[in-house]
Amino acid sequence: MKLKLGATEIRISLCVMLLPALTLMTGFFAAYSAVFISMLLHELGHIAVAGIFGVRTDIFSVSVLGFSASIQTSRCSRKESIFVYSAGPALNLLFFFTALILEHILPGEQEYFKLLAASNLYLGLFNLLPVMPLDGGQLMYVLLRGSLGSNAAGRAVRVLAWFVSVLLTAAGVYQVLITTFNASLMMIGLHTMIVLRTTRLESALMSMREIIYRRSRLARRGIYAARDLVAMKDTLLRESLKSMDFDRFHIVYVLDDDLHIIGTFTENQIMDALVEHDEELTFGELADLQKKAR
Repeated sequence: MKLKLGATEIRISLCVMLLPALTLMTGFFAAYSAVFISMLLHELGHIAVAGIFGVRTDIFSVSVLGFSASIQTSRCSRKESIFVYSAGPALNLLFFFTALILEHILPGEQEYFKLLAASNLYLGLFNLLPVMPLDGGQLMYVLLRGSLGSNAAGRAVRVLAWFVSVLLTAAGVYQVLITTFNASLMMIGLHTMIVLRTTRLESALMSMREIIYRRSRLARRGIYAARDLVAMKDTLLRESLKSMDFDRFHIVYVLDDDLHIIGTFTENQIMDALVEHDEELTFGELADLQKKAR
């Protein structure tokens, strides 16, 4: 089922309608609703902070596995991205403490508040793991790419994520040997390894999106920090993308073998050239094309 709320498309799986009755019959309604509320709070945290920065949520999905929001984070600055990715876990941890307080001050049955506190704590901490596409992995990537560049930051996050996944898998094997039935940590670790096999292409696409959307961020902010790069004339245009940062506009000076400047290009000119010409185009060839066009 699809609904429209402003510019956001809401997608709801019909199976979700059956879950309340199913969990009531099986006795898992309290536990499932606590997890469901925690996941909803998590996504609403992301959406609310993105909305504060004027960033649109394109799609909000509701399924039996929880919620997911497609937010245009590529249009965010570095600082805005940090706040957006942090908002979900932060709201979970806030409600963890809120549930603990309510457990002690409200009369009556306290078991539900314990479930609510536990689900918010686990969800918040799990999402802070430095693994893509979790919030922790996104945060680590945003924090590193300003100084390392997008490609190097992506590699660093993948290495750290592999280390975390190996630790989780090893802990999961130990957990299975001790409990004989609980394989949750091992499943998380193995799932992380599978996800990591697909993140190399995703990182490359993210680098391209960041440069493409920078034009809209520049138009929105009016003033933007810039960075100069120097490339030899035999360097491929596509190689320069690896050295471009997320939150700065780039101007590339092209040098010949005698280190004389033979051309100057903005990142937009480089992107346009990559679209219009062969991907093996060098800066020297682009400089020649520029001279012929004059």
